[in-house]
Amino acid sequence: MDYKIIEKEAFTVIAVSKMFKYDSAKEEIPTFWTDHYQAGKGETVCGMYGICIDESKESNEFEYLIADDYESSKEIPDGFIIRTIPKHTWAVFVCKGPMPKTLQEVNEKIFSEWLPNCKEYEIAASYNVEMYTNIADYPKGNQDENYYSEIWIPVKKK
Repeated sequence: MDYKIIEKEAFTVIAVSKMFKYDSAKEEIPTFWTDHYQAGKGETVCGMYGICIDESKESNEFEYLIADDYESSKEIPDGFIIRTIPKHTWAVFVCKGPMPKTLQEVNEKIFSEWLPNCKEYEIAASYNVEMYTNIADYPKGNQDENYYSEIWIPVKKK
């Protein structure tokens, strides 16, 4: 798998948030994105990130954020929240191809192949960050065969 290990300081995002069950998230999260844009919220948060947060680790659901970097000089509109993602070492995996299929396939491989076989790293926290590039840079937007995105998993040495 194509990945790199990076250090990233804590960063703050502005987001819309919704809870999802693990067993239905694969189908429901793309609908959450569609609803977000259809409601006009893309003007406030265009969706540079999709962030999964499961702080309880014991539930069958997690919080998912559609998020952008937060600029502290800007007001927080109703219906939006602020979250700080802590400083971590991240395993960053490249996703290249149409969304959401490519991202879902890479995510599945991370947890079914990479993590079980990785001798150097293990998961450090209950975050999973999807980073998206600008769809305007691709002829077919996020359905382009060359569309670039990443999945970030917080890791620590074993």
